Amino acid sequence: MVSPRVPEYKYRELFGRAFNAHKDNYVLPADDLEHARLDIQHEILRYSLGNSLYEAPDLVRNALKTGQTERPKVLDIGTGSGRWALEMAIEFPHADVIGIDLAPPKLADASAVPPNCRFEVRDANLLFDDYKGLFDVVHCRCIELGIVNFHGFLFNVAQALKPGGVLLLCSGYAQLFDEKHEPLPVTVEGDPKFTWIQRAAGEVYAAVYWRKDNAMDAQCHWNEWLRENPNYELYSTHDHYLPIGPWPSDLNEPQTYAAELMRYNLTKILYSWKPIFQMEGIPAEEIDRMIKCTTEELRQMKAHAHARWAYACAIRSEAPWSGMPEHPVRIGTSPSVVLSEEYLRAKASRSAGKIIPPSSVV
Repeated sequence: MVSPRVPEYKYRELFGRAFNAHKDNYVLPADDLEHARLDIQHEILRYSLGNSLYEAPDLVRNALKTGQTERPKVLDIGTGSGRWALEMAIEFPHADVIGIDLAPPKLADASAVPPNCRFEVRDANLLFDDYKGLFDVVHCRCIELGIVNFHGFLFNVAQALKPGGVLLLCSGYAQLFDEKHEPLPVTVEGDPKFTWIQRAAGEVYAAVYWRKDNAMDAQCHWNEWLRENPNYELYSTHDHYLPIGPWPSDLNEPQTYAAELMRYNLTKILYSWKPIFQMEGIPAEEIDRMIKCTTEELRQMKAHAHARWAYACAIRSEAPWSGMPEHPVRIGTSPSVVLSEEYLRAKASRSAGKIIPPSSVV
């Protein structure tokens, strides 16, 4: 268990960035720079939800209402910087909030952590035996890279929820979309549909997708998996398109702010993606050029693109918990991102340069 005053934690260092020390499949850093970026991402999603921390406000507030026999409890899986957990603890001071992740949040001011909030270092792929029926709300945001089998994970989460408890899911797609919400392809320079931002996102997607040790694309299956899971009822899913930069002319003030933050966030995530580019064997000069050109494209808003965010909400049924099926469902083999033949040929010719990263524990 990690108290608000986070003790020393041993990180893995790869290409000059600090990563969690527990799981290799989560390929984004866990250092101050990444946690600062996650704070920006948190602001984006809060504003896109109408300055709210959660979907389905009526369900969440009812689950966490005052006057219950026991103090309500909230679990934030993949807490990252801890921002969502901290703000939920402030909004619901009568509830206990626990944030878990593979690495602890690096809190700028640990003394400001509310007394009803704490953090634990643990692997969400493991059974929640010590969490059985404990939580009124479970929140998961952008955790697919760290989850091996998301279909089975939904069964484990149900074990941690009280009957009537609320599950909240949120994640972004690697596929970006144009002005008409048509997918932008990952292609090569010279193609009329080429954009640097989708090229960079596509490089990350391709690198992670074919590893098969994560739940990339899980959000594409939330609807069917929640529908078929006997532990849930009253589920809902929907997608939200957010412009990357304030290029649309009809945005209101909060939408403009969220769009501007989305553009800024992507300029920062390029540096979180850089170790992935390096592991893929992309030459250093090509990486630098890709980051420079993508940043300039974002600055000038040359590509009128949308990011797509997936949301899901489900209620834990009153029935006894049903365990994971003997043969859990796996994600299909068709990638959700449009990868052009030209890009795939270029990637194949580069595969020989893929490297095993040197690592050290710091």
